[in-house]
Amino acid sequence: MLNLNKASLSLDPINSALNAEIERVAMATAEQPRPYLGVSIAGYECARRVQFTWWIKSEHPARVRAIFDRGHYFEGRVKECLKAIGFKFAAEEALAFSAVGGALRGHADGIIIAGPKPYFAYPAILEVKALNAKNWRALERDGLRKTFPQYAAQVALYQAYLDITNPALFIAVNADDCQLLFFLVPFDAELAQFYSDRAANIIAATRTSELLPRAFDDPEDFRCRMCPYRKRCWELA
Repeated sequence: MLNLNKASLSLDPINSALNAEIERVAMATAEQPRPYLGVSIAGYECARRVQFTWWIKSEHPARVRAIFDRGHYFEGRVKECLKAIGFKFAAEEALAFSAVGGALRGHADGIIIAGPKPYFAYPAILEVKALNAKNWRALERDGLRKTFPQYAAQVALYQAYLDITNPALFIAVNADDCQLLFFLVPFDAELAQFYSDRAANIIAATRTSELLPRAFDDPEDFRCRMCPYRKRCWELA
């Protein structure tokens, strides 16, 4: 007799128990808020999300933190590949900047200072992101500014504050199949100024405990649903 009851290993008690234990430990060891606003989060479309991400202890589940760790792995791997084909990088201490009295800080993935051929002007900011296949294809099709405006803001701020206004080299890694996408990001002074001013305003508001408005007026908006602070945010005024 044909058995149509398909088994699901995810329902096995050991799966539920061990995943729950991992989450418990992850929450107990969550990263504490930093004393400064990082450039990597300054470009979120919603200013309130920037505030929450900056000032609230991490609420990301262990699985999401593993995705962040995956990004760090691919960053290192890509840089090693570039070094292997002849690219040279600035020293680590050249990658960081501090502004707004130390309240805004950033650390670029790299600064390329020379290469085997004049593929682009040196020095150039390097930014590496690992994306799932769907987002990687969207980036390839629609470009950085449309697909990931927060990354465009991040690159522009690095270029401005590190005073490296040559086009940046952006590398997107398809985390599903490890395919690499290389493209240049010209410096956009207007964009850098906008996000620099915005970051200063967010810092000022947060320091006075002012909760900034949401960017969206519907908790079911897909951008709200993707926010790890959605429940906390919509419980507030």
